[in-house]
Amino acid sequence: MPVFKECLPCGYKWFARDDFLRDSSIEIVGYQVNFDNLLAGYFLFNHSCGATLDLSVRNFNGLYEGPIFQERATGSDECPGYCLYQDQLDTCSVRCECAYVRNIINIVKKWPKNIFK
Repeated sequence: MPVFKECLPCGYKWFARDDFLRDSSIEIVGYQVNFDNLLAGYFLFNHSCGATLDLSVRNFNGLYEGPIFQERATGSDECPGYCLYQDQLDTCSVRCECAYVRNIINIVKKWPKNIFK
């Protein structure tokens, strides 16, 4: 069976994206933007074993079904600069190409977690 993500330090494996997102031992803690290819950016997750795991935005792209703007507002007066700070996970309301990734972060943050492990 293919593995969605493995935590190399402890060896724990998730076999599906939904299992990963539902896992209460996982928390999204960062986003590293790739302005040249937004899908090649990385979300950073802390695992309860103490490891930080990185997963490409591409792995979560299907979670968002809203508009994706064609123009980037990065560096403009209206841009709050969230993408420039790895630990800044707020949703961005600017009409910007990068805003949809911020919406994916919000979806991941609000994903229902398993209460039993």
